[in-house]
Amino acid sequence: MAAPLAGKKIVFVTGNAKKLEEVRGPVLVEDTCLCFNALGGLPGPYIKWFLDKLKPEGLYQLLAGFEDKSAYALCTFALSTGDPSEPVRLFRGRTLGQIVAPRGCRDFGWDPCFQPDGYEQTYAEMPKAEKNTISHRFRALLELQKYFGGLAPPVVGGDCPGRGAGEG
Repeated sequence: MAAPLAGKKIVFVTGNAKKLEEVRGPVLVEDTCLCFNALGGLPGPYIKWFLDKLKPEGLYQLLAGFEDKSAYALCTFALSTGDPSEPVRLFRGRTLGQIVAPRGCRDFGWDPCFQPDGYEQTYAEMPKAEKNTISHRFRALLELQKYFGGLAPPVVGGDCPGRGAGEG
């Protein structure tokens, strides 16, 4: 069942939990995690702060003492219609992979040290158009798209030298 949100005003809210009270309507939020299996899922939702302090090299070095370098990237969108009687709906996408020595463009977070299973390239080495067909965010957006009833796939611009257009 598609949500009756067509024609509604869109308000972008970032970094302030109290903004929900101001919006008083539909809200969509996104969170991305990078989870290392050897560390029981850490850094998980704390990846932003781990990356800020350790950079991609440090993320890779966190697993130096572990044989298991497997990880997964997880994106979750949460949708509230603004009606307190309705549940918050979650839309998740997951990509399995390995944590590797950083390679590729340094324009987008932990992409240089995440290599999706079945690929020889890290997210950072892939053309963005290719990454966008396998990424955790793309998979979560597909779930969200199903909910809204088959809207066109998302296309977002942005480049790093040597890479195609698309979302990072």
